[in-house]
Amino acid sequence: MSSTRIRLAALGAAVLGTIALAGPAQATDTTAAQTRAAFSTQAHEAGLNDGQAAELQRRVDAEVATTGGRQIAANKIALDRDAKTVMLLTLPGEARARELSGPEASFADPCARGWACLYPYPDFEGNAIKMYDCGKVGNPWYGTGSWVNNQPSNYHMKFYDRSGRLGWTSPGGYSADANAPLDWVGYVSAC
Repeated sequence: MSSTRIRLAALGAAVLGTIALAGPAQATDTTAAQTRAAFSTQAHEAGLNDGQAAELQRRVDAEVATTGGRQIAANKIALDRDAKTVMLLTLPGEARARELSGPEASFADPCARGWACLYPYPDFEGNAIKMYDCGKVGNPWYGTGSWVNNQPSNYHMKFYDRSGRLGWTSPGGYSADANAPLDWVGYVSAC
């Protein structure tokens, strides 16, 4: 085989390899774009205009970068693999976080039955960390916040200090504190 043919064959293999590698990346980009579009649609269906939907997405992106979670709805981030611990963000102009669809899509109950929830502000306001599993989750907030234990009566929320030592255990569900000091809390567990 001549050196020209060898170079052409190598060039062809390199081009085909590049095309093959580009295929999955383009598919991933397309999937990500479709997912973003679905989240945008969900935000609009919740009554947000384009600017508010973009603001919400920027806030979600910042929380994903901070927590290492993954976005699973327009205002919801899974903090674990099974989405049994999630962060629910407030919508622009709203004080309380809420689900955007399903039976929990209301302000009536700040923490749905079966969940334990932590909030950065008093009176169950601000973003919410919702836990349905016993694993510890880091508390990103300081100051006075609030919490709800809306689990069965034999489940207790556990509050750990910043070094991981158990500092306090809540009463069984239903229990809540609308003005809870969070400065010392490093981690929380639903049970």
